[in-house]
Amino acid sequence: MAKKVGKHSAAANDFLEPKPVVITSATDIGTERPLNNGAINIIWTLPAGSPEATLYTITPSPTVSGAPWTTTGLSYLAQGLTSAQAYTFSIVASNAAGASAGTSTDPVTATTKPGAPTAASVSSTVTNQDDVSWQPPTYNGGKAITSYTVVSTDGPSYPNSVSPKAIAEIGNTTQSYTIYAINDNGTGPGTVVGPVTTFTPPHFPPFFPPHFPPFFPPFFPPHFPPFFPPHFPPFFPPFFPPYFPPFFPPHFPPFFPPFFPPYFPPFFPPHFPPFFPPYFPAPPYFPAPPYFPAPPYFPPPYFGGARGISARVY
Repeated sequence: MAKKVGKHSAAANDFLEPKPVVITSATDIGTERPLNNGAINIIWTLPAGSPEATLYTITPSPTVSGAPWTTTGLSYLAQGLTSAQAYTFSIVASNAAGASAGTSTDPVTATTKPGAPTAASVSSTVTNQDDVSWQPPTYNGGKAITSYTVVSTDGPSYPNSVSPKAIAEIGNTTQSYTIYAINDNGTGPGTVVGPVTTFTPPHFPPFFPPHFPPFFPPFFPPHFPPFFPPHFPPFFPPFFPPYFPPFFPPHFPPFFPPFFPPYFPPFFPPHFPPFFPPYFPAPPYFPAPPYFPAPPYFPPPYFGGARGISARVY
């Protein structure tokens, strides 16, 4: 049967330092922690019968900026830890009478999100395609990299990408890319590459696609000098099909300009032989019967008059 602590015994404890603490747990808290800002949560208790402690001091090893830390509670979240670094923590309980011996945790590795990918680059040497490449981060945050995501400034995101990543883009457009490394704790900071202008061959002035030699500006396909489609030899400008020199459709021999069908020389419709202008038939109009001139005119004979006076008889 356990011995009860009486008033005198309890009062006696007021003059004793606490007993060493008992570590309950020390746990890495890496989720969404930035690189080199790891956190480990430590929990402990005082053993039964220990005098009360008024303060606990936590000392990490290796040392951390701002340590040692103190608390009045029975847990502490140690922060600012280096990613992928193993730490132990010594906890000392104290009161007005003194301090206990330190109790150390087992080693715990602080983990975080990874760093940014390294040696990233982008190029475009294939038509309508950008090629993005990178290397793993220098620091993985203490956990293996599980994937990479590439995000383009023109909107699309490409999760689970593998370097090199071929990305389809519209030719002659310009964009940049951000590459992110991901581990179990989250997505690390991105590495930006670019801008890059997506290749459209041949991209060498003065030949701008789709204009390739020997067709130079201002003659752009489908306009091939000296023939501008649909004008090909032997039909040269200014005679463009369907105008074929020397006949301009619908004017073909034997009907030459200025006699253009339906005007056929020497007859201009609707005037066809035997109806010539100015006799223009208008159905049922027909030319008048042939014109016959009056009989020839013959003057009467002349007879001289008396006494030398001439006279005419009519």
